[in-house]
Amino acid sequence: MRKRRGARLVLLLVASEIGCAGNDFAQDSQDSRTSKTQPPISDNPSVAAKKSGEPRAKHLFWDKQNDWLFAGVGAGRTLDYFSTLNMRRRGRQEIFLTNDVVDNHAGFAAIEAATTGVSIAGAYLFHHYGHHKLERWTSIVHISLATTGAVRNYCLKTVHPTPTAASP
Repeated sequence: MRKRRGARLVLLLVASEIGCAGNDFAQDSQDSRTSKTQPPISDNPSVAAKKSGEPRAKHLFWDKQNDWLFAGVGAGRTLDYFSTLNMRRRGRQEIFLTNDVVDNHAGFAAIEAATTGVSIAGAYLFHHYGHHKLERWTSIVHISLATTGAVRNYCLKTVHPTPTAASP
């Protein structure tokens, strides 16, 4: 049941991306025909570009803002790593992964690093297809979720095991 639901979600995302890409292409071809006949609306190039439908200047993927956002994602994942280990030392159970995975420190660190890489790769896909707001928001949401999870881990109370009565 879960595999079907995941497959449906992937198909829905792919179909929506294809639909958006098709709409973007149609819009670009229409704008290229009309922009030659219409003069710029304003002397300010940024206002003229917005109103005439010309694409705005693209930014580089590894620009300063993305560098800071990716560093924030890495810092959030690092904070989550240490907060999860602290939580496990205090007797709490991990929710999303098995305790065996978390207790293997090298494996858990690799998972956290891979998660950071997947976030950067997702941002790159949005950048590549021209969704620059989603590119930035991918990192912002990831930083928020990782930091919130880490704070939650630190806020959990320590489990104090109750002594069991020795059987005679």
